[in-house]
Amino acid sequence: MDAARYRAHCPDCPWTSRDFSRYSTAENAARTHADEKNHACHVIDQYGLRVTGSTVRPGEQF
Repeated sequence: MDAARYRAHCPDCPWTSRDFSRYSTAENAARTHADEKNHACHVIDQYGLRVTGSTVRPGEQF
């Protein structure tokens, strides 16, 4: 069985991060993009589905 893959994704622009094996790394990528571009981002799984509760908004503290 393949390991789960996660990617940060921005619905406001065409940006999607590379694949990460750890959710926390994808979440950090989403947070970085959200803060740099002022876009709300989220994490998607290997099937392209948004992970529930993964939305990161600009300036949001974790």
